[in-house]
Amino acid sequence: MINRYLQLCAFLHRSTMGVCLLLLVLLLCSQVSIVVLRYCFGAGFLELQDFTAYVFASLVTLSIPVALVLDRHVRVDVWREHQSTRLRRLLDRLSVIVLLLPVFLLSLYLVYPDIAYAWQIREGSQETGGLAGLYLVKSLFPLSCVLLILQGGASLLGGKLR
Repeated sequence: MINRYLQLCAFLHRSTMGVCLLLLVLLLCSQVSIVVLRYCFGAGFLELQDFTAYVFASLVTLSIPVALVLDRHVRVDVWREHQSTRLRRLLDRLSVIVLLLPVFLLSLYLVYPDIAYAWQIREGSQETGGLAGLYLVKSLFPLSCVLLILQGGASLLGGKLR
């Protein structure tokens, strides 16, 4: 059972990382397009700017669980490099239990009404003539929270998801 859970978490990590790479390519292409259109042709498209903002927000949101698994997240602990491996592992597990799980469970609970409302009204861009579908981008935050909770649980079980 634990092995299947760890396999699921590894699959979700690989999938999320693939989506992040795709979003990075889309972000690069859309931003370059905006610059070329504006400065070479004197044209601008609000939809393309909204698309770029949506892609950027999606990339940032989905990159958080990827950074956790790859151990690339920001650490407040400035003494970490001088700690033993055993102490690091203990502090990592403690931080998952004391910080990660409660914070992201609370985030899920608190963000639910806003996400439900965004879906109810099919929230779109705040700009007139902008892209619809902002509610889809907002839905990535709870997904990111769930991924973080799952991966935090996998790290507590000692699984390597890379």
